[in-house]
Amino acid sequence: MRQPDRSGNKPGRFSIPLRAAIALPVALILIASVGFQELTQHDNSTRLIDTTSIRLLDALTVTTNNRLANFLEVPFAAQQALGDAIVRYKLYTPGNMEPVYRHIVGTFHGLYQDQAQISVMSFGSALGEFAGVRRKDNHYNLMLSDRTTQGKLLIYKDNAPGATTATFAGYDPRTRPWYAPFAKSGKAGWSDIYANYDEFAEVTISAATPVRQDGQLLGVVDADVKLSDLNRFLRDETLRGSGSVAITDGQGVLIAHSGQSPVLSDGHGGIARGERLSLAQSEDPVLRAAAAWVSKTPQDQSVSFHDTVDGRAYSGRVTPFFDKRGLHWRIVTLVPDSDLVGDIRASTRQAAILLAMLAISGLLLCLWVIGWVTRPIHRTAQAANRLAQGDWLTKINTRSPIRETSTLVKAFNTMARQVDLAFNTMRDQLRLDGLTQLLTRQGLLEEVNWPEQRPAILCLIGLDGFRTINDNLGYDTSSRLLQAVAERLRNHLPCLALLARIGGDEFAVICVDPTQSADETGAQVLALFNAPFVSGDDEIMVSASVGVVEGMLSSDVLPEWLRNASVAMGEAKRRARMSSVVFEPAMLERLRELSRLTSDLRQALEHDQFLVHYQPVISMADGQISGVEALVRWQSPTRGLVPPAMFIPIAENSDLILALGDWVLRTATRDIAALLDRLSPQFELHVNVSARQLIQSDFINTLRQALQESGLPPQFLTLELTESVLIERGGQTVERLREIRGLGVKIAIDDFGTGYSSLSYLGTLPIDCLKIDKSFVDNICESSQDTAVVAAILHMARGFGVTAVAEGVETESQAQRLREMGCSHAQGYLFGRPVPFNEVNWPNP
Repeated sequence: MRQPDRSGNKPGRFSIPLRAAIALPVALILIASVGFQELTQHDNSTRLIDTTSIRLLDALTVTTNNRLANFLEVPFAAQQALGDAIVRYKLYTPGNMEPVYRHIVGTFHGLYQDQAQISVMSFGSALGEFAGVRRKDNHYNLMLSDRTTQGKLLIYKDNAPGATTATFAGYDPRTRPWYAPFAKSGKAGWSDIYANYDEFAEVTISAATPVRQDGQLLGVVDADVKLSDLNRFLRDETLRGSGSVAITDGQGVLIAHSGQSPVLSDGHGGIARGERLSLAQSEDPVLRAAAAWVSKTPQDQSVSFHDTVDGRAYSGRVTPFFDKRGLHWRIVTLVPDSDLVGDIRASTRQAAILLAMLAISGLLLCLWVIGWVTRPIHRTAQAANRLAQGDWLTKINTRSPIRETSTLVKAFNTMARQVDLAFNTMRDQLRLDGLTQLLTRQGLLEEVNWPEQRPAILCLIGLDGFRTINDNLGYDTSSRLLQAVAERLRNHLPCLALLARIGGDEFAVICVDPTQSADETGAQVLALFNAPFVSGDDEIMVSASVGVVEGMLSSDVLPEWLRNASVAMGEAKRRARMSSVVFEPAMLERLRELSRLTSDLRQALEHDQFLVHYQPVISMADGQISGVEALVRWQSPTRGLVPPAMFIPIAENSDLILALGDWVLRTATRDIAALLDRLSPQFELHVNVSARQLIQSDFINTLRQALQESGLPPQFLTLELTESVLIERGGQTVERLREIRGLGVKIAIDDFGTGYSSLSYLGTLPIDCLKIDKSFVDNICESSQDTAVVAAILHMARGFGVTAVAEGVETESQAQRLREMGCSHAQGYLFGRPVPFNEVNWPNP
């Protein structure tokens, strides 16, 4: 019989095994721990994603906004500059649009050839005339509507009148969206979006400015930007990755986007063909997803959002883009989360599953594994916070054999490294030249950012004839040449210096705390170019010109130093090759005056300010006029009669000499042709020809055309070329002279005796006349040496069977001495100064 418990306690009715009693709280703790860890991990990952997405969206939005502003500023500034030029230079005359479109063509080629966003630059007058230049596929078409086109809009194949590609009747620029609003308001701005009035009808937006002179409206200038170019601009944004960037107006209607889907309707879906689509109507599902956010966000506010499209998560932002000149747009950016943080979400989910599986193996092991696995995640979150605060060198050094956490760490480290690399690469590109590894202009500015000014000498080195080397030897050889120049500067400069490549063929050397003068430093730099440079298998001898500036240098004055050194270098190039010039303040004024003179000279050509004067050539036998030399004169309304010595060198150093020389040739041949019935068959018209004219491929055609249009027989015309031109051009010159002689035109060598040409070479030239230089005639009565030179030239002329003309005869004693020596012809102030056509004492009929 069982005895009762003497303690008085009775067995409980509910009991569980010890294992279960231990396992249950462990399981509960484990579940709670795993749950807590999952929440912590999810929170950290979400913060990482949000932080990174915000930063990258910030970078993408700001970059796109700034690039778009710069992209649109170029055409706006271009058309305003065109309007200023029309007023300043009085390019527009009612009924004559030629000066306007010639200026537009020159501007397009000279200033905006690389600005691909400008598709059209034009001017519409208040009288309904129109002139513009259209660029399409790097080809320029003139568009013209004036009295020469009978009011029709003609689109030519090239940038000058000729064959046409399209004709439109009844075109009036005053009715176009780029004209009417701005002519009415009197203010510059951006037009509404419209279709061009040409054969392509491309959708365009225009920057337009009314042009006024003396309070009167002359017309409106504009520069067009095609929406298709805006699409390409957005596609070129490198930061967007596989994301999308779009531009809409205030109502959410598409202007441009980075995708391939169209901006305009194709006529399906109940939308008129050619009408711009809204975001909600776009074929791109990503853009359609952003439509709701755009519609419910006030136009002047930004909003960030997250959305999912086809199972893919996106982070997006809507940002206003305002331009006070008439643009009220929005920039919409959407970037997939996979571009931002890779597979972090998947990795964190796998890590949570692994933690749960490991928990089954035991409490201690589970707790240890939990701490071990979560440690990298916590450090990732901490690193993400440091990265968000601008610490670009953040890196997680924790290693884990767990694949998921390791993937998370690697993904973060890769992302941090790419961000750091992107910033470093950008900085290196700004600081270092990729070809020579020398400093760039920006890098030089940063290096000179000293606490206080220091004594220094700046040498700006420009390679002479580098473009010719590039054209003749190729890009690769010229690139190696630049590297060789940089290496020699780096290894052989006599002073401790900062080196930079600040242009295509320009190098800057800054000697800090110099011990030599500016002249000595410039000479030592030039000495480095005495030996040839090795470029691959070639040895190239290249000369240089150096501009030098000295003084107390700091970063804020370095840009001015570089400008002054450039001015001095230009002066060195004008003097001679292998020259070094120290900057002087007077050079700036000379440069400004040269610039003003060049501008005035170009305007003089357009406004017919040039005159042709004629100086007689006299037969020494009878004193009669046997010919004349045509000499150009410039009658400036502001400068008066400008001496040829002042403007001829400027014209020869630019393209102006071609137009000026062509005008003189046509004018002189036309004048003399009108006197043929009064002139003897031996009469000769002498016209000077420059080296630039002679080497033009169409020179022979120009010469033939001038003779045909004037009616002057070719035997009456003699072209004068300097001896130096004939020597420098060699065989090319001989062939061109034979072509000229083939037309029946005669050839004279001007300034003979000053070019050091060989007699054997002169014997091969097809010439008809030698003009003895004035420097030998001046002292012919006093200097036995000059007398001997003139006698030799006369003997040479007789030997060659050509005529000799003595230039610069000013006294009767000089004329008498030349007659005694057998000189047959002469010209100079003794016989007559250069005078206008009507004042020449022409022979009587």
